[in-house]
Parts: sequence; structure tokens; C-alpha cells
Amino acid sequence: MIAELIRRQIRQGEGLGTEFKADVRNLETIARTVCAFLNTHGGTIFCGVDERGKLVGIEPVADDIQTIHAYLLEAITPKALFTVNKDQEDGKAILSIEVPEGKDRPYVLAGSVYVRQGSATRMADAATLRDMVQSKSVEAERWERRPSMAMEESDLDRDEVRRTAQQAKESGRFSFHDSDDDISVLQALAVYSSKGFTQAADVLFAKNPALRHPQTRVRVTRFASDKGGDAYLDDRQLHGPLVKVFEQAFDIVSQHVKWESKFQVGELRREDRPEYPFEALREGLVNAFAHRDYAGFSGGIAVGIYPNRIEIWNSGHFPEGMKPADLSRNHPSLPTNPDIAHVLYLHGLMERIGRGAQMIIRVCHDHGLPTPKWADRPTGVTLTIFGRTGQEAAPLIANPRQQALLAQMNTGDQIRPGEYHQRFAADVSDRQARRDLVELEDAGLFLRVGKGAGTLYRRTERTWEGENRT
Repeated sequence: MIAELIRRQIRQGEGLGTEFKADVRNLETIARTVCAFLNTHGGTIFCGVDERGKLVGIEPVADDIQTIHAYLLEAITPKALFTVNKDQEDGKAILSIEVPEGKDRPYVLAGSVYVRQGSATRMADAATLRDMVQSKSVEAERWERRPSMAMEESDLDRDEVRRTAQQAKESGRFSFHDSDDDISVLQALAVYSSKGFTQAADVLFAKNPALRHPQTRVRVTRFASDKGGDAYLDDRQLHGPLVKVFEQAFDIVSQHVKWESKFQVGELRREDRPEYPFEALREGLVNAFAHRDYAGFSGGIAVGIYPNRIEIWNSGHFPEGMKPADLSRNHPSLPTNPDIAHVLYLHGLMERIGRGAQMIIRVCHDHGLPTPKWADRPTGVTLTIFGRTGQEAAPLIANPRQQALLAQMNTGDQIRPGEYHQRFAADVSDRQARRDLVELEDAGLFLRVGKGAGTLYRRTERTWEGENRT
């Protein structure tokens, strides 16, 4: 099933960041668009969608994802981060190639540089190409690409290198010329060059990168009180290769998540499910590892497990011009550390570049939880996922208008603000009607989809104290 936000992007038609391909037979034209997205502001190619936005599906080919991956990785230089996923809609297969804005421009395909102009892919002219080259020459080399001055080959965790190569092979997401040669694998991942190991190689594949980069440590703390303080029930400091540390952190968080049991009306069997959706916790952690600022010694990641919420802090920041509210909508993907993100992708930990926040919101609402909150402060970004009894989860005291709406809307039903105003709130102003919907969204009872004239509110699974839903 295609997610609503992806369906909405398709309905909006082709544009600067969206391209439709009816099939995948012409990989060269797909590669041109990928190259153009990398050189512009990123975007998504939908294969199996015709030029009018109709879902036509692609012919079922067993290895189409692997074929596209291999071709694009070989055809475009330098190596770039992108993801390929397959969804099903009414029995039709739709491929989504999601491409973030590249950080190593210009990207070249068959000796040419392509850019995006409106909804068209064009070859870059001399002036555009000159601007790209000049911009690159004055930009400081990003932290993950700088040489790791103190890392030596004896520091390398060779088992972790081989595990990454094996994961990539099994998923078909990357093909190494010699997966048995550790240095060759690191060269293919752009984390080793004639200058030696990069900082990204140190973080990803060193036995103990914290010896050189103390900011790579991760702290996971379970607090006895929602106020935090020094009353710890568990407190651990983790260090080692990045993916191993991620797995350890996720395991610890999972162990501290309580399980809930309930009987559905009319059902004899008990339903057991975790207090928090593991998909949201996993994605929140992945985003922290991928987007944190690795440069500062005072940086890092900290996970706080409280009785009524879980907080995931990292020392990164939102891209310039982006606000927390933008995360619930389709937005450009700007990975802070693309080399690190690429390895997370090869391990199957990043499925869709730029859509993680939308997934977190959706699964929390489907789980009956309030809307998660992101805060971008000078010290870093904090994601808070609230439990059912958290501060943000207080039952809504619904007014008569909201009660009438809730009584008629089942899980998954959608309504537009104008329709709500006309049907349920004709006796109040348009502003008050919209405030009603915002309150329902804040309570986790509705999920806002889209923006502007296309805004919809979709009913979630969460219940309120005035109803008895099965």
C-alpha cells in the first residue's frame, strides 16, 4: 500500500522534484533525472506512473531494484546516495527512486552534467557548470570526508567491513568488485583514498572510534521519574563501530519498552503490543545517527527513557530554512552525512531518504499515540515520542462540534477543513473551525496530510474519553 503522502506527491504531478516514468526499460533516461536531482535540489522518480499521474505499474521483474541500483551506481560519478523501494497499489508495482540533494556536485553521467529546470531535465550550460565548480572550490570539506589523522589499519574492525559488504550483497543495494578485500570495499564506499582513512571510516569501521572522537559515544538512560534528575534505573555508555552501537542502543531501548495487553470487543484472543511502536523508535534512532554533528567534541547522542515518554537527542541541527513543522510534509532531503547514511542504507536501516519523520508520525498515530515533537535548539535536535499517559496525551475535552465529527469518522476517514466548517462548524468562524481541527491533531486523533488548499485530516486509531470504539 502506498503511503498517503506519496500518493499526494503523485497527484500533484511532475515538477522540480518529481518525475514520472511509465516503465523501467530505459535506464539511461532514469539516470539523467537522478543526476539532475543530485545537481539541483533532490527529488523522487516514480516508475510505473504515466505522464498524467495514473498508476499503471511496472512489469514484475524479480531483480529490477538490484538492476537499477547497479546501473545508477556505475553510471553516475562521484558515487551518490539514493534509495529504491517498491510499493504495491491495487496489484500494481510502483518503484520510487528517492534522491537527496547531492553534496559532491557536479555529478556526471556519460561525460555530461544534468540539472533540473521546472519539470524538465536539461544538460547544464557552461555558466551553471562554472557556478557548481566554483561553489565546490570555496566550500569547506565536510567532516566525514576529512582524513582521520590518527586512525591506522590496525584500528580497523574487519568483521564490520565484511558484514557491511555481505549485507549490501544480500540486499542487492551495492556491488563490490572485490568484497573480500577490506580496503577495496572501503574505497568503493568513498571512505578510503590515497590520503588514508576518512573520518567516516573511523566512525563506521574502527574498533573504538571514541578513542579519537569521544563525541561518537551514545548514552542510554532510563529515569525513574518524568522529571529526570539523578534517579537512574539504567545508565549505559556505548562505543564502537557505528552500526553496532546503533543495534546495542535499539536493543536497550526495546528492553525497557513495556507491553500492553487488551481484548478487542467480540474477540476471544488477547492482543499484545508494545507501549511504543518499534518502527518509530528505530527510525528516530537512525535519524539521530545519520544527521548528528560529528565535528564537535561536546556532541553525541543521548536517549532518555522516562515513564511517559522517550527522548532522542543528537547534536545536529535542521537544514537552514527548515522548521519542525515541515517534517510532516513532503520536503527536500538534505542528508548531513551522506557517506554515513549510505552505510546505514546498505544495512537496511534507512529505507526512504527524507521520509523518516513522516513515518514516525504515521505509526505513532496508528498506535494511538499523540503526535511526536521535534525541537531544534542551539544544543541540538530532540525528538520526543509520547506514551499514552504522557503530558501531551491528556484526553481531549471535545466541544460539541468535535464530538459530532468524531462520532462519524472511522479510522482512515478523511475530511477537508472547508467540509468540516460546512458540515459540523457552520455556527463559528473559519478560524475557529480550523482551530478545532488543530486541537484534534494535537490530541493525536487526526493526522494532517498536505498543506494549503490540499490539506486533509485523517482519523487515527487513537480513542478519546467520550467514545467506545472497537
